[in-house]
Amino acid sequence: MIKENEIKRLKVEITKRLFVLHQQKFGGNNVHLAKATGCSESTIRNIFSKLNDKDKGQDITIGMAFRLCYALDTKLSDLVNGLAVKD
Repeated sequence: MIKENEIKRLKVEITKRLFVLHQQKFGGNNVHLAKATGCSESTIRNIFSKLNDKDKGQDITIGMAFRLCYALDTKLSDLVNGLAVKD
């Protein structure tokens, strides 16, 4: 069985990858990314707050991951490429 800490680690890694793309495309501007995804700026801020503390902020959902990927011109499969569950 996969441990909860491992799931958190994987979510943080995916969020890091999204953040890099966010910096590249929008220069880190949360308002522009929020408009491109159709969500609020506070949602974007809460998702990326996971990078500072994995126990705070908002977990990314599959739906939001797809919306972010679309706005950032990438595929979800690219984000998870190379990620593996550690025992």
